[in-house]
Amino acid sequence: MKFQSLVTNKILWIASTLFVVVLFVAAGVRYINFFPTLTSQGKDLSVAYSYFIDSSNSHVLSYVRKAAIFRNIEDPKEIPWQLGKKSYWIKLEVDNLLSEHRHMSLYFDTPMIDKLSIYQFNVEGQETQQWSLGDSSERDYRMGDMPPAIHFSLDGFEHTTLYMQVYSTGIPVMPIWILEQNEFHLLTQLLHTLWGGFIAIMLLVAIYTAAVYVSLKERVYAVYVGYVLTALLQLGAIHGFGIYLFPSSVQLLLSNNIVALTFGLFWFSLLFAHLYLRVHKSNSLLRQVVHYGLWVLAGLMGMSLFLPEHIAGTFLIAMQPMFYGLIGTLVWVRWQKGHNWGHMFIMSWLPLVIAGVFPPLLATGVIEYTLFSRYAFMIGTVLAVLFMALALGERFRQQRRESVYQLTHDETSLLPNLNVMSFAVSNLISRNREFTLCCFQIDRFSSLSLYMSEDEKRYFVGEICSRLKSALDSDNVSVLETTFDKHHRLASLKEGKFGFIVLSTDAEKVKLLVSSMLDEVDSYIELNAFGIRIQGSVGTSCFPNDGKNADLLINKSFQAVEDSNPCDKKINAYDSLKNFNRTMNMSLVADLKKAIDNDTLELYHQPQVDLRTGSIHGSEVLLRWDHPKFGQISPEVFVKLAEEVGMINDLTMWVIRRAFFQQSKLMDQGFNRRLSINVSATDIAIPNLVDRIADIADSYSVPTGLLSLELTESTMVSDYERLHEVIDKLSQRDIEVSIDDYGTGYSSLTYLSQLPFTELKIDRSFIHSLTSSPRKQNIVRATTEMAKSLGLMVVAEGVEDLETASVLKRYGVDIAQGYHYSRALSFNQYMNYMKRTSHQVPLGSSRSRKLGS
Repeated sequence: MKFQSLVTNKILWIASTLFVVVLFVAAGVRYINFFPTLTSQGKDLSVAYSYFIDSSNSHVLSYVRKAAIFRNIEDPKEIPWQLGKKSYWIKLEVDNLLSEHRHMSLYFDTPMIDKLSIYQFNVEGQETQQWSLGDSSERDYRMGDMPPAIHFSLDGFEHTTLYMQVYSTGIPVMPIWILEQNEFHLLTQLLHTLWGGFIAIMLLVAIYTAAVYVSLKERVYAVYVGYVLTALLQLGAIHGFGIYLFPSSVQLLLSNNIVALTFGLFWFSLLFAHLYLRVHKSNSLLRQVVHYGLWVLAGLMGMSLFLPEHIAGTFLIAMQPMFYGLIGTLVWVRWQKGHNWGHMFIMSWLPLVIAGVFPPLLATGVIEYTLFSRYAFMIGTVLAVLFMALALGERFRQQRRESVYQLTHDETSLLPNLNVMSFAVSNLISRNREFTLCCFQIDRFSSLSLYMSEDEKRYFVGEICSRLKSALDSDNVSVLETTFDKHHRLASLKEGKFGFIVLSTDAEKVKLLVSSMLDEVDSYIELNAFGIRIQGSVGTSCFPNDGKNADLLINKSFQAVEDSNPCDKKINAYDSLKNFNRTMNMSLVADLKKAIDNDTLELYHQPQVDLRTGSIHGSEVLLRWDHPKFGQISPEVFVKLAEEVGMINDLTMWVIRRAFFQQSKLMDQGFNRRLSINVSATDIAIPNLVDRIADIADSYSVPTGLLSLELTESTMVSDYERLHEVIDKLSQRDIEVSIDDYGTGYSSLTYLSQLPFTELKIDRSFIHSLTSSPRKQNIVRATTEMAKSLGLMVVAEGVEDLETASVLKRYGVDIAQGYHYSRALSFNQYMNYMKRTSHQVPLGSSRSRKLGS
């Protein structure tokens, strides 16, 4: 199974970057010669510039023309533009040096200038034309208005004077270029082409990313859409081309709030970095700093809507170093973690970071105002958007790859997991290739892992896997996964279990290879200054003998390793006969549930005889199941099965209900005999056990005093407090409690002295061959004397001859049961047995409680 990219990250990024750069360079080379030369003088023109700064912003045109003192300059770039509420008056003395009529254009590039008023005067000092530009008042924008310019005519050798008043609360920098009208039209077409491409790229990226967000529902894509659209709005407002996307009123609103848009762009950038670099996944100080930074940017964005533009712009310039510093910190943290898409984020941001220095440098007059410096930020934004789209795609690809890796590899051992093993097994089956699937299990791993930290467990498992890999480095072992530099022949199937495939079904060859592997693993691992011996067991299953399905073969190898004996059988092949018995048992579970629900089980009664009178004292009820397919099922089988699957409580309550029903039938015939029922430790935990027994007794009108519950000694150590509570309640209901199989479990004189038992039942192992064993006689006699001293009735089971019964009677045993008196009888047989012995009158079945109870 291969998990290998078609293209490595490095090759992908080099190719993508080179493609984009070459594309831009080719476009620049192709169109650079089309751009006319921008100059403040013009060809065959004589242009003299001078300026006057109205710091009070109060002078009118007439005063400026007559009284203002203009300072002569060679180029408009020498005007000392500054942020603030000032008016700049610029005077242009233009002379046509040719004799022909000419159409000229003054190109300003002033979309963000609040007010630009231009007045033209002829040589006689008469005003001939007037223009009003700027974004502080409504203008009738039309296609062709961008870029901002005015158009005028000059006759041959004509002289004209232009006065311009420039006012802006924001950035007042304004280039002045004078062009022939045809050159201006060419420039306009090229700039429109440039802006059309920019808008198309930004919208396409936004639409594509929005579609990805709808598909994946990851916030980072939605935030990136917001970033792209905000960048489009901001640059459209800065350069004025937003007029082609929005109505005039909207464009003016955006232009007047350019600082707020820039803060919004910063906000989206920081949030995008926060999500893209997964800082939000960690609970760290950096995450809190980013949250505070987002709130600060949101606050400044809101404030800039109300502050004068030059003041808000000052905050913006001051925030830039902190903003880039925070972004740099995020990148550095991600870089240390080594994710490739973290590196890509840096590559994507480089064009934007480089281009981002141009706007503030232009605003402060540090660099010259050219077309390149003017549109550098736009070019950087396009490159950044394209690179970031690639980075998002690579991030998604690697996330998918990581997801696939997590689904196909174990986190602790870093090995292929059960999914990969299943795939490899299915592949071999499809090729009809015979093989043996082996499951290696570390002995005592579940116990050892409880005392290990995650790092210790990773080291411990890693050491074992290293030895397993070395032992399995053979062509006879199938390769499960191929990566760039290695082949994996081992898989982690479950915690502490590892699988591999031997390409053979020859038992001797497989055993030889597995034995060699076990010897390789059998050694010590130093962990926290302690040496832990590593051993393991292996279970195997074969194709096609043990199955033709991957899941079936894997499960059979699990069963085989679970059935192995670490002490003497380290290698265990799947046993179909044992599995048949296990399968039959699972089938019996469903049948047993039906038997309980349909009342198809039976209760047999083994009579209990009073040795003092020879009368029938009662009976012990024994559960029998005549299976419709398998016949009589041993109680040891289905009772144990009921305990394993959690059905024992239902089975016990069925026995109690049926016992009371049969007791009611006996009472109808005049036989008031005691019934003894066996209960387990699990039954003691049944909620409201005593109340439920009492309710059943009431429903059949049977006195609870005719019931005795027999508890095995192991029951007493399971939950002493619960047992004490239940026995107390049973005593209050006059229900007798007997210790069953006394002498074979965990009996304690403490339990006998503290719990209100009424009966002690000596196990049959002490009764068998009693007459020929003085040792057993002493035990039975001593047990009987002790029970008598505690006020308990003594019952002996397994009595098979008259001599044994005589010895027990001599020792003082009260009740006996066994084949000497009768085998277990069905209910009808027991009824007949009772009728035959009805002349024998039993002692009262209600016994006194133990002394002091």
